[in-house]
Amino acid sequence: MPDGRPSVVGGGRRFVPRVGWQELFALRARAWPGRTALVADEVSWSFADLHRWSGRLADVLREAGARPGSVVACAMTRSVRAVLAPLAVAKTGATYLPLDPALPPARRALILAEAHPAVLLTDVPEPASEADLVLSPEHWTSQLARRREHAAAPGGPGNPAYVIYTSGSTGRPKGVVVGHRSLVNLYCELAARLFPAGPESQRVAHGLPLAFDASWDPLLWLLGGHEVHLVPEDVRADPERYVRFVRQRRLSVVEAVPAQMTALVDAGLLSGDIRPRTLLMGGEAVGPSLWSRLRATPDLSAVNLYGPTECTVFTTFCRLGERDTPAIGRPIANTSVQIVDAGLRPVPVGEPGELLVGGASLALGYLGDASLTAEWFGTAPQRWYRTGDRCRCGPDGTLYWLGRLDDQVKILGHRVEPAEAERALLALPGVRQALVRAEGTGDRLHLAAYVVLETGTADGLRDRLRDTLPGYLVPAVVVEAGALPVGRTGKVDRTAVRIAPRPAALTPAESMVAAAFRTQLGIAVVAADSDFFALGGHSLSAAALAARLRARGVPCSLRDVLRRRTVADLAELVPDNPEGV
Repeated sequence: MPDGRPSVVGGGRRFVPRVGWQELFALRARAWPGRTALVADEVSWSFADLHRWSGRLADVLREAGARPGSVVACAMTRSVRAVLAPLAVAKTGATYLPLDPALPPARRALILAEAHPAVLLTDVPEPASEADLVLSPEHWTSQLARRREHAAAPGGPGNPAYVIYTSGSTGRPKGVVVGHRSLVNLYCELAARLFPAGPESQRVAHGLPLAFDASWDPLLWLLGGHEVHLVPEDVRADPERYVRFVRQRRLSVVEAVPAQMTALVDAGLLSGDIRPRTLLMGGEAVGPSLWSRLRATPDLSAVNLYGPTECTVFTTFCRLGERDTPAIGRPIANTSVQIVDAGLRPVPVGEPGELLVGGASLALGYLGDASLTAEWFGTAPQRWYRTGDRCRCGPDGTLYWLGRLDDQVKILGHRVEPAEAERALLALPGVRQALVRAEGTGDRLHLAAYVVLETGTADGLRDRLRDTLPGYLVPAVVVEAGALPVGRTGKVDRTAVRIAPRPAALTPAESMVAAAFRTQLGIAVVAADSDFFALGGHSLSAAALAARLRARGVPCSLRDVLRRRTVADLAELVPDNPEGV
């Protein structure tokens, strides 16, 4: 209940050195040059190794045009080169822009056109045709072997460190610019509360996507002298293999978005004596089931991390052992939060409102968009970021997340504006109207699209969207409708009862698999190209789906579901005369 006090919480003060994050890494490399820093590509790299090779790569980047104030875009595979890249860019004084090599060319072109990078670095054949530098996976060491190391450019606290592009409600991605001060502040807080530098190092699993802002967390463990293990792409996509990876390497720390953490726990992550002792979760809300399950695990430190991209990875944290129910906790040091009403006035403790964040966590703003920056961050000296998250503050200062004030959602940790997918659909020939919304709950949340067509059918629309949108923005299902429901104002009613679908005809085998999808996931609409995991499936539900199909006479294993993710692909396993077909 409200108690009259305003909902304003501060995270306290902590000294933050006025340096760039790469300068802290250099100090660590000089202190422990021979200590293992990174295990990647089946090779152990010492702190001296990373310091030396990133210095040589920085020399190549400078020669190509990288300099303080410029942007360097890096499209790197999951390898040691993906860790060297941000270090090297920081040493030139430039701003690091990570790009997923799997981005559709059209989306990559949008980002590059806005960011105007001085250098595009990659280690993949494509986009090698447009890249300024290509570090061939086979020959990258020889490419850098003759290079010299130069003094690194100082990373002043006010200078930008990186840019992360997020989904935008206008239909275009927007670049969030984060400064060195914010990144170093985050490291200092993590070091104080979770992993102090010292003679004993933690062994950390880095299984997050490299173009995701939370991927900075495992990299910051390096600044504390800890050992980071880069989880290969094929391993991180398979919960059972991921768990074996953690056990074989005796990793003590795992960080993942809650949906992936659920899958890892289901696959046995916390079983047996060899298991991680620290779990970090962020990127989306932790559900009550996972919260209770982790709280009940003995000798486990589990932490919930909350924060928008605009607030430098995360800005509040909560140890699960301290709360019976999900909470986002309290702000980190040098950061303050307040909960306000629609007029931006602080509400009393206990009342819900919008969460504002201020202090050292704040990003510098949106790349090339001063008006949008002023709208969401305000202006100096009172800069507060409007998160759009609905929260309340408990009497002891603990913050609880209650949902969004708009349509924005988190899917597998990625911030998604349904409007961006909507605009991409409307740009396709033959689409007259489109509505995209989030459906499902918890870790089964997915995007569903409803379209009114002038010509053609809904078949293939998802494939065409993949040409312009990253996978997490492509709706899990596209349903053709005769008309979209409207409210009394004449506007499309997004809360209306589900539109009656006009599904494309399925073969008998596809119909059997689609029925299993609907039963297992509790959803109404499944098409031939529906992806089980995009609809909210995970490893445990995948195993149950395989068992459900086997009971109907289909020879299907968990590995089959992991490899054959769609209805059509799994239907190829259906024999000529299974039960019920």
